[in-house]
Amino acid sequence: MNFVTSGSQWWQGRLARCSARPEELTALADRCETLAPDEQRLGFERTLRALGDVALAPEGLAGDNDSLWVSLLADSGAYESAALALIPPAAAFSGGRLEDGRFSAQIVLPSGAGAHSREAKSLAMAWLAALLRALAREMIEESRLH
Repeated sequence: MNFVTSGSQWWQGRLARCSARPEELTALADRCETLAPDEQRLGFERTLRALGDVALAPEGLAGDNDSLWVSLLADSGAYESAALALIPPAAAFSGGRLEDGRFSAQIVLPSGAGAHSREAKSLAMAWLAALLRALAREMIEESRLH
C-alpha cells in the first residue's frame, strides 16, 4: 500500500464530497488560529471531519490513503507535514514566523482563490487556517458563477 500523498487525490476526491459551508470553514479557520501548539491534533481532527467526515487514527481509520496519511502524520506530531499533505500540488503557498511569535501563512489555490492567516500559534495551524479560508472563498466565487 502506498501512503505517500501529493494532495491531488485529496482535492479530487475528498473535497468533491465536502458538505461544509463557507462560513463553517471560515469559523474552523478562526478556531485553528487559537489552538496552542499542543492542541494542533484537534485542529486536524476537526478539519478532516469538515472536509470529508474522517476521524484521525486510531479512533477511526480513514477510508482513503491520503486521509490515512494525513491522520498518521498528525497523530505522530508531524503537524507541518500533515498540513502540507493537504495543500493541492498546484497551489502556491508560503508561511513563517513573525517577530512577535505568531505565525502567518498564505495559500493561493489553483483556481486563483487565495487567503491568509496572520494570528496562528503554530505554522501548521496557520497553513490550515489559510487553506480553509481559501477553500471557503473558492466556494463563494464558484457559487457566484453558477
